[in-house]
Amino acid sequence: MHRPLACLLAASAAALVAGACEAPTAAGAKLGPLVALDSLRTADGADLPCCTVDTAGARATLVGGTLSFRARTTFADAVITPVGPADSACMNAVDGVLNGITGVVTMPDGSTYIEIPCHIGTYSLALTQQLDLANGRSETTEIVVSSGTYTWKRDTLSLAVTAGLPTTATMTADTIAVSAAGHTYKLQAVASY
Repeated sequence: MHRPLACLLAASAAALVAGACEAPTAAGAKLGPLVALDSLRTADGADLPCCTVDTAGARATLVGGTLSFRARTTFADAVITPVGPADSACMNAVDGVLNGITGVVTMPDGSTYIEIPCHIGTYSLALTQQLDLANGRSETTEIVVSSGTYTWKRDTLSLAVTAGLPTTATMTADTIAVSAAGHTYKLQAVASY
């Protein structure tokens, strides 16, 4: 079995607890609706594809990744909207102009910020790697680096990890930078709503 690229990259910076890079297996876990999705643009300052690592007869290259945000699955504080009940944590007032394609709000003064439609929910940081095997075959796999819950308010994203590597995030303009095990992944805002 090949080690995920995220683990290979992180292993050079810090010792990993066994299984830390395994995908979480919450049997029967219910996910809320996808409220925002961000696509990986760079890793450790290098544009994708990047960060090739050779190991055990395979060459692993980071080719993509996503930071997904999901709304809560249940809520006691529903708000009635024209399209039906909604979680009050997903009722945001936007002061500027929201670009529905990127999820970025442009304020009257020209400044921008990423709008995550819900103030709380769950998140998952996943990297996509391409494995070029010694036998000439190639396969693509997705590795969940970190998952848990998030809280968001303008320009502030806090991640509470429940599975995977300890992870922090910062937001600027249309980019979210996520740090895990000494590596920084920059993601470009892409709306899913």
